[in-house]
Amino acid sequence: MIGIPEPQIPNPEPIPQPPVPETVPAPIPQPVPGPVPEPIPESVPETVPAPIPQTVPAPIPQTIPEPI
Repeated sequence: MIGIPEPQIPNPEPIPQPPVPETVPAPIPQPVPGPVPEPIPESVPETVPAPIPQTVPAPIPQTIPEPI
């Protein structure tokens, strides 16, 4: 007898393979050169600190001895 090959039945339920996450290295943030800061116009008043008021000591009254 001639052996009849059994029909190959494909697997009706393929086992779902979980997607393997690729280890993609995180992109290193490159410092983006920003716009060159414009020079500050001289019209901008500088914040000059207010002069600290000096506490002038009051003159001590001298007790002048009266001539006897």
